[in-house]
Amino acid sequence: MTAIRSFLVFLLSLTLAANASSVSNSRQSCIRSAMAAGSAAVGNSTQLNALYERYFVGERIAQLSAGKSWKRYSKAQKNAQRDRVRRFVIQTLAPSLSSYGGSRVKFISESGSKVKGVITAPNGTRRTVTWHFAGSCTFINVAIEGFGSLISFVGSESVRRDRSK
Repeated sequence: MTAIRSFLVFLLSLTLAANASSVSNSRQSCIRSAMAAGSAAVGNSTQLNALYERYFVGERIAQLSAGKSWKRYSKAQKNAQRDRVRRFVIQTLAPSLSSYGGSRVKFISESGSKVKGVITAPNGTRRTVTWHFAGSCTFINVAIEGFGSLISFVGSESVRRDRSK
C-alpha cells in the first residue's frame, strides 16, 4: 500500500510540474510584469498610457472590436474607436485588475498565442483569465471569466450615414 501511495504522489508531482512548465517562462514573466506595473501605475494616467503603449496592440484591438464595420468607418470613427480602446484599458481594465495586485497567478496552459491562468486575490477571490498575445509581450485581448473580454467590452462605434449629402 505504501508503494502505491508513493507512486501516486510521484505521478501527481509530475503532473503538477508539467502544468507549471506548460507555459513558457517568457510569457509568465510578461504577464507578471504587466500586472505589477499596472497595479503600481493606477491613478497615474501618464504611466498608464505608457504601459498601454508597451503592452497592448491598440490598433488591432480597435479593428477586432469593430468587426466588419471597421472597413466602413471614416477616419474620425476609426480615431474614436482607437480612443475608446485606450480609455477602456486605462480607466476600466487597469483599475479592475489592480484589485488583484499582490495576487498569486497559477498558469494552467499555453496554446498558440493564448495563455490561461487562475488569479487568486489576497481576499481569496479566484478568476480564470486568458491572455491573448500578439507578440512576445504584447496583448491583443484579455478575457476574464465572469466578466467577458476586452474586445467584447469595447464593442464598435456605430456607423451612421451622413444624411446631409
